[in-house]
Amino acid sequence: MRIGTIVDARPNVKARQPAYVLTIDFGNEIGTRTSSAQLTENYAASELIGKQVSAVMNFPPRRIAGVKSEVLVLAGVCPLNGTVLLYPSSSVTNGTRIA
Repeated sequence: MRIGTIVDARPNVKARQPAYVLTIDFGNEIGTRTSSAQLTENYAASELIGKQVSAVMNFPPRRIAGVKSEVLVLAGVCPLNGTVLLYPSSSVTNGTRIA
């Protein structure tokens, strides 16, 4: 698992459930990766850009509604509050490992 910064977020128009296509920068060593994430209930696409997130890096890529999703963005799924991103409380270098 690593920390990365969202550099682009746009609706995944082909998804059955509302979702965003995220482009996430994991630093020079890893580069950028794409993810399809169901975050629309609590986040506008524009507010996700620049936000650091935690992601699982070692799952095989999956095709989700026409998007090659290369990482799994971590979030809590709560019946009361919806899907809530897990992210560092302070800014860290992109690509930082989660221990």
